[in-house]
Amino acid sequence: MKALRYVIRAVKYLVFLCVLYIGLEWLMLVISPSPATMGLDVWDILELRLATQKGKMLVGAFVILAAFYPLFGFTRKRIDGCSFERDMTRINNAMQLYGFKLKEDRGDVKVYKADNIIRSLTMLFEDKIEVRATEGGVEISGLRSKIARVAYQLETYIYHSRHEEENQDNA
Repeated sequence: MKALRYVIRAVKYLVFLCVLYIGLEWLMLVISPSPATMGLDVWDILELRLATQKGKMLVGAFVILAAFYPLFGFTRKRIDGCSFERDMTRINNAMQLYGFKLKEDRGDVKVYKADNIIRSLTMLFEDKIEVRATEGGVEISGLRSKIARVAYQLETYIYHSRHEEENQDNA
């Protein structure tokens, strides 16, 4: 199951890179047409570019990048000092701040997904973030860029809440 998910993620990323490249080629054709490209459409230009040695190297680079993307594109982050029960409001607030809604509650695992289709599409439908209770904290897993933002926000919430508790105890 994990191997299949890995392959699917790699293929999705390869398709994304190809669509992005075709879009850039089309944009260059539209914005600054040159005499060499007059009368050619984007498919003719792609055929010419990818037939060269550099074009073949670009295709190879796309394939290699897509093959390794699932390794570095996803991560797990442990946040110590965060109580799954006590800090659930803070966890939900951090998720909502970055556009995620609680979709599934499995006891010690909460699953969040993007709150709209546009956000899901921009993440290539890899919009699932899991928050699970661990001993002494929580563990967040999902897309690396989103986990970094959510974890930072949650750590900030936790830090400030502990600081506020200390100030109330000292007062």
